Amino acid sequence: MAVCRRRCGDRRPRGVRGDDPGDRGLRLARAGPAVPAPLAAAGRPRPRLESVAVGRGHRHRRKPARRAAVSLPYGTAQRRALDDPKRFGLLREIEHLVETRYIDRRVTDPQLLYGAARGMLGALGDPYLRFMDPQAYKEFQESSFAGQFTGIGIIMDLKDGQVIVVSPIPGTPAARAGLLAGDRIGKIDGRPTREMALQRAVSLIRGPRGTVVHLAVTRGAQLLDVAITRDVIQAPSVSGDEVLEGPMRDRLRALNLAYVRVVTFDERTGDEFARAVATVLARPARGLILDLRSNGGGLVESAVRVADEFVPRGPIVSTVDRDGKRSTEQADGTARLHLPTVVLVNEYTASASEIVAGALQDDHLAVLVGIQTFGKGVVQTIFPLAGGSGAAITTYKYLTPSGRSIHAVGLIPDVIAGARLEGTSAEVVRRIQAQQLDRAIEVLQARLP
Repeated sequence: MAVCRRRCGDRRPRGVRGDDPGDRGLRLARAGPAVPAPLAAAGRPRPRLESVAVGRGHRHRRKPARRAAVSLPYGTAQRRALDDPKRFGLLREIEHLVETRYIDRRVTDPQLLYGAARGMLGALGDPYLRFMDPQAYKEFQESSFAGQFTGIGIIMDLKDGQVIVVSPIPGTPAARAGLLAGDRIGKIDGRPTREMALQRAVSLIRGPRGTVVHLAVTRGAQLLDVAITRDVIQAPSVSGDEVLEGPMRDRLRALNLAYVRVVTFDERTGDEFARAVATVLARPARGLILDLRSNGGGLVESAVRVADEFVPRGPIVSTVDRDGKRSTEQADGTARLHLPTVVLVNEYTASASEIVAGALQDDHLAVLVGIQTFGKGVVQTIFPLAGGSGAAITTYKYLTPSGRSIHAVGLIPDVIAGARLEGTSAEVVRRIQAQQLDRAIEVLQARLP
């Protein structure tokens, strides 16, 4: 899942037309004056935007145009619920039956209320909609993409109603335990995950440092029971060729080709990638391989900052709301990378990472090598609700610079290489990844002047 917020700091304001795009997919933002005056005066919570991609914001003030677009329907729905109590007569009848006839008297009001909220969103059949009770919403806020948390170190998403591992973060307990991209988590400490909300799965896997979580994992035909000790996870989101095996690293350096891998897009990614770019330019390298394989997304602002290093001008990503209103995020004109570039992608390249790959492909700034990407191209808005709970509602879809919607479709690489990772062994995963990297080197060499 991917979430995004705009970063304040030494960057000058971006060229934005209308409003900004909204990834554990696109934007998480504080909506200030967006709330209608009567609701703000009444102390109603304000909505926030999330792009739920796979998994893991930078802050800038949100443009008034989008705030209004997000908040007004929300306030209208609130007023309608208050003015027309008959709309929820059926729920009140069921509540009365449970309170007066149900055999178990231990039922609580929050149980019924939160269950009804989950059922209402679940009825829409959108896997990215979710209700968060106060505890889940608190955990969501605390995990806001700062790059550090206590858990096992995996990026997860939902696929076919199941929790899947998009990528284990290198050097974490999950990676050391042997979890692989494509593993399906069937149970967490004995709790079945089928149709479980993603944030609920995240909260169950996280926990105090030193405690153990037990996962029932399906890998192809294998059923595995994995016990993993939780730890503080603080891994860099960007790395260079030091993560490669010695022979491959030596080969790239002999060819004077740079390699940069982005694992996820969190609050540190923009700065880390800027430092990586400085290293590449200092060499100087003849070409660049940008590895976005098994990058489940994250903060769209971080993705835009990465794309800014390549895209000299023009659009990077656009969003479209339910009324067809389109808003575009423009390149800021600070691009430093003008090298022949290959971008590695696979079936777990999703959301914010698809924004980067799509922008570079559309502008013919890079060749995509690998297999078809995940296809996460919608944006969720996070609305704080009464009592400390919250809800994620799908409010936008995003488009690549050429106007492509990649949702449920993904990006098709320019050069197909490798195969799907799901259900394969660690040995096969390594072989596929090596084949793709070999092909990327061949393609890049052919593009060198």
